[in-house]
Amino acid sequence: MRLFEILILVILLPPLLWPIISRNRPKWLALFPLLGLLFIVVHLPVEGYRWQMFPAYGLTAVFLILTIRWVTNNPIPSRLARLGGLLGLLVWLIALALPVTMPVPRLPDPTGPYAIGSFTTHLVDTTRPETYTDDPSDNRELMVQVWYPAANREGAPAVYLPDLEVAGPVIAKQFDLPAFLLNHVNLTKLDVWLDVPSATEGAPFPVIVFSHGLSGIRMQNTVMVRELVSHGYIVAAIDHSYANALTIFSDGRIFVYNPSRIFPSGESNPVEANPLVQVWANDIAFLLDEMAVWHEEEGHPLNGRFNLNQVGIFGHSTGGGATMEFCLQDVRCQAGVGLDSWLLPVSGARLAQGVNQPLMFISTPRWLGPDNRALGNRLFNNLSQDGYNLTLANTAHYDFTDLPLLSPLTPQLDLSGSINSSYSLGLQNEYLLAFFDQYLKGEPSALLLEELSPYPELTIARNLRP
Repeated sequence: MRLFEILILVILLPPLLWPIISRNRPKWLALFPLLGLLFIVVHLPVEGYRWQMFPAYGLTAVFLILTIRWVTNNPIPSRLARLGGLLGLLVWLIALALPVTMPVPRLPDPTGPYAIGSFTTHLVDTTRPETYTDDPSDNRELMVQVWYPAANREGAPAVYLPDLEVAGPVIAKQFDLPAFLLNHVNLTKLDVWLDVPSATEGAPFPVIVFSHGLSGIRMQNTVMVRELVSHGYIVAAIDHSYANALTIFSDGRIFVYNPSRIFPSGESNPVEANPLVQVWANDIAFLLDEMAVWHEEEGHPLNGRFNLNQVGIFGHSTGGGATMEFCLQDVRCQAGVGLDSWLLPVSGARLAQGVNQPLMFISTPRWLGPDNRALGNRLFNNLSQDGYNLTLANTAHYDFTDLPLLSPLTPQLDLSGSINSSYSLGLQNEYLLAFFDQYLKGEPSALLLEELSPYPELTIARNLRP
């Protein structure tokens, strides 16, 4: 809960409890509803309202009306006041429970020295037909969000989920959650600024591309993205159109995930997902091509800022498979990380050629089932470059995204494991940053070399090459 939300609820308790425990009502009790009103007046513009606080707002209004009646010598009988106090206490408990169980998400602060800027752009690959629409003349279109080290924090603040009124209900439906559950997500403090000038010190910056999971969204790993950018990386996340939760193109067209586009058989399976990870790998390649153009383009906000000789890729679930597919076919990939990666759709012929880049896997103990885990372990054991295979206990598939931070109820909804979500993501951030620092920036990391993990939940296998 936020500061003024706590103050509003606390200030309601004295006038609520007093009629229950005493018949005498001292005049100073009238100050509490007035203070409650003052806190609401400050809370609304500073913190922003949300529906979870409506019972608290309503209680404050009721107490103000009763205070005016009391001050004007028109008191309520003691028995009625006591009954009202008991009913009010029940409402207060509801008013407390709602913001506690559905708090405004708090993301961990980035630890690096750079401010963070961001912009979103609409890209069209005129060389590729779109295979997931009915019109054969369609070309592949993507929405891409780019985060970069910024010169200052003076722009308009970014929000977590743009177009929330459309995107919120769609994403909630993906997880069988009530549509209103994400209504307050944009009250989250990001410390990300839109379209601010980029930093010059440290440029050009290494580049990292993020690929989301099937029916995911480009913002789903904002915690990791912010951490990397704060340490001097440009990170771009692709909304892989038609296989993400939804795409809202810049001209207003909206496409919501329809599994029949991807899986004609009606069931998710590696065979039909193989063309998908190839499309996503080509999305990554196309984005890097566009970045090369931006790097040379006079007037582009990131002109001269991209170090495309230092490129890393990371992805979650199917995006982890796309990461592998891309790194197997494109030498621009210098290092790759898979977060509970779905590897079964990756092309067998490419896997047989072997991987020539350093890789790190961070996964649940289950790692999406025995077949996927066996493939991942086999791939790890046959690496020609350094490899790290991290297993994080007490986690579930979405513990490698921001989702568990959006609600404390995700363990009860089987959307996360029992591990503390902030602790888990902080741990993952440490290893993700250490890996890319070592293999993109050439800064050796003691964390990667420690024989035993400093975290009891984390088991590390290493396959280091001389």
